[in-house]
Amino acid sequence: MEFLFHGNQFVVAIIFFTICFLQPILLPFPEAATVGAGSAVLGSFPAASISFIGTLSGIMAAYFIARFGGQKLIRNWVKEKHMQQYERYVSRNEISILLLLFVIPILPDEIICFGAGISGVSLKKFLIIACASKLITSFSLAYSIDFAQSLSLTHTQFSVLLIVIFGIVLLTSLISKKLLVNRDNT
Repeated sequence: MEFLFHGNQFVVAIIFFTICFLQPILLPFPEAATVGAGSAVLGSFPAASISFIGTLSGIMAAYFIARFGGQKLIRNWVKEKHMQQYERYVSRNEISILLLLFVIPILPDEIICFGAGISGVSLKKFLIIACASKLITSFSLAYSIDFAQSLSLTHTQFSVLLIVIFGIVLLTSLISKKLLVNRDNT
């Protein structure tokens, strides 16, 4: 498979950018999988940079689709249950909750973007939050392979580490979700 990518780095970068751009709009792929794959093929820094620019561009496109496309269009695209979850989470501490939602996978990015566009979060505030969160996720995900290699882990140890990290992220997101729901109920 590697021979397909050799000598075609520009094409691979364009494909990776396109995937990153579409991810927060309509692709159901987890960011960790796409950035990890991009990092393995392109290298950590190029993957992090392309992921950041592509994902941020897609996030802004989704925001503008929601802002100017209107609630009717988005409500046909996104489940009502997800929009209600978004509104509950963001209603009190808009900035910190949006940042948390982007970094910890509680809701898909498209729900966050569409919800922010519909709910009237200012463009400036949303752009700052999106930039900060995607800098964190893009670079941490892209350099995670390098980090694991620097630890000189075997494939088995690396797999166990990934499972543990995934478990921690899942547990953190579940606890965060539970806390947000409990706070909304009080």
